[in-house]
Amino acid sequence: MKPSQKFLEEASKRVEPLYAQGFFYVSLNYISYYIVFDYDDPLGYYDTIVRNPELFDEEVAKLSANMQQFLDAEIVKVNNVRVSPRVVMLDIGFRKSRKNPYIVFLIRFRAPIRKGLNTYENVYESETAEYDYVAYWVFPPGSKILNVRFGEGGEKWDVVGDNVLAIYGWKGMKTSGYEYIEFEITD
Repeated sequence: MKPSQKFLEEASKRVEPLYAQGFFYVSLNYISYYIVFDYDDPLGYYDTIVRNPELFDEEVAKLSANMQQFLDAEIVKVNNVRVSPRVVMLDIGFRKSRKNPYIVFLIRFRAPIRKGLNTYENVYESETAEYDYVAYWVFPPGSKILNVRFGEGGEKWDVVGDNVLAIYGWKGMKTSGYEYIEFEITD
């Protein structure tokens, strides 16, 4: 049985973002990443959605299109060549209870990454973060992160070893709207 439109609208409005994690994997000629968003869902909007195949398909299509719209608005360049990140998969699951859903996006794109010196640059609209977040960039073995820059946002970052970058942000922080990573692949 399909739930009422009124319930779906009200339940949807009550869903609040809690946290986001991004896992970026860099390889020769390719970047793949997963973004996982965690939510508080007091009325069970996503529990209702996943129990109805028609609603689930509609929600996945809507969420994928919304994320793709954000990606299309960004200017992403690798070695000064504009690239086109694409949503290739989305799933909805739950943490400890049906009131704690998560949404995971798999995004990937071809990129002219080669042995030697490389750059990644992303320009996007600055915004105030609605939740805490972390992004982990994992570069191939034998690579080294040489330079990391952000605009005037409050992001904090750490390089772990030579080839892992962790970027941290928090709720209420104004994002920079700019990311730059320079790295070298030697193996």
